[in-house]
Amino acid sequence: MIISTLIEIIGKIFFMILFGFVLKKAGIITNEFQKGLSNLLLNAILPVSILSSASNPFSKELSRGLLIAALLCFMYYISTLILTHLITGTFKTDNSTKKIFITMSVFANVGFIGFPIADELFGSNGMLYTVIYNMFYQIFFFTYGTNLLSNKGKFNISSIFKSPVTLSSFAAVIIYLSPYRFPVFINESLSTVGGMMVPLSMIIIGCTLVDIRPKEILKDKYSYLVSLLRLLIFPLAVIGILLLIGIKGEVAVIIAVLTGLPSGSLNVILAEQYNCNPEYAARTVIQSMILMIVTLPVIISLSLKLLI
Repeated sequence: MIISTLIEIIGKIFFMILFGFVLKKAGIITNEFQKGLSNLLLNAILPVSILSSASNPFSKELSRGLLIAALLCFMYYISTLILTHLITGTFKTDNSTKKIFITMSVFANVGFIGFPIADELFGSNGMLYTVIYNMFYQIFFFTYGTNLLSNKGKFNISSIFKSPVTLSSFAAVIIYLSPYRFPVFINESLSTVGGMMVPLSMIIIGCTLVDIRPKEILKDKYSYLVSLLRLLIFPLAVIGILLLIGIKGEVAVIIAVLTGLPSGSLNVILAEQYNCNPEYAARTVIQSMILMIVTLPVIISLSLKLLI
C-alpha cells in the first residue's frame, strides 16, 4: 500500500513538472507569464488552500499533533541554526557566503513545494501540520534570518505579517481551534480554488528547470554541502530522532518530509537585497531543487515505512 501510494504521488509530481518544462520550452509559458503564475500561487491560491484546511472537524488527536509539530519545529530551527553556525566557522570564505550558507541550509522551500507535497500525502491534515511548520519558518526567517543577512541588529517582526501565506496560516489555526466553520458553499469554493495549488506549483517548477545552466550549478563545493545537509543529513537525522523518542504518525512523516525539501527561493531574494553573494544563493537553490528529484522520493519512502 505504501509503495503503491508513493509511486502514485511521485509519478503525478514528475508528470506535472515535465508538463511545465514542455510548456516553457515550447514558448507557451513566457518568463513574464511564469512570474505572474508564481505571484498568483503565492499570494492567492496557496493562502486559499491553507484556509480550506481549517474545515477539519476539531479532534483531540489532531490538536495534539499540531502541538507536537510546533515543538518539533522549534527544536529543528534552534538546533540547525546552531549547527550551521559551527560548520561555517571552519569555512575559508567571505562572511557573506557564510551567512547565506546558514539561511539556505536551514530554511527550505516550505511554501512552494511543502504544501503541495503535504496535501498529496495526507490531505487537509497534512496541510494543517505544514501550516504550523510554515509559521515557525516565517518567524525565524523574518527575524533571525533577515537580521543575520542585513547586519542591522534589529528583528524585522513586521515582515512576518506582510505575507498572505503567513496571515492565512494564523487564520487557519485560529479557525480550526474555534467552534466556527465556514458555510459549506464557501468551504467548497475554497477547496476548488485551492485544488489548483499542486498542479500549478509543479508546473512552475518545471518552467524553472528550463533556464538552468548545468555548468554553473556543478562547480561550487559549498552548494553541494548545502544540498547534502538540506536533502539528506537533516531529514535522516529527524527520522532517527523521531524513532528514538517514539513519535510516529502523520505529523512525524510531514515534519521529516518538510525537513528534506530544497532551499527556499526567499534566500535568493534576501541575498540580492543585502548583497550576500546572490549568485551563489541562486546556484544553490537551483541545484538543491534538481537533486530533490532523486532524494525526496527516498525521504518520503523512508518516512512512510518507518514513521507510520
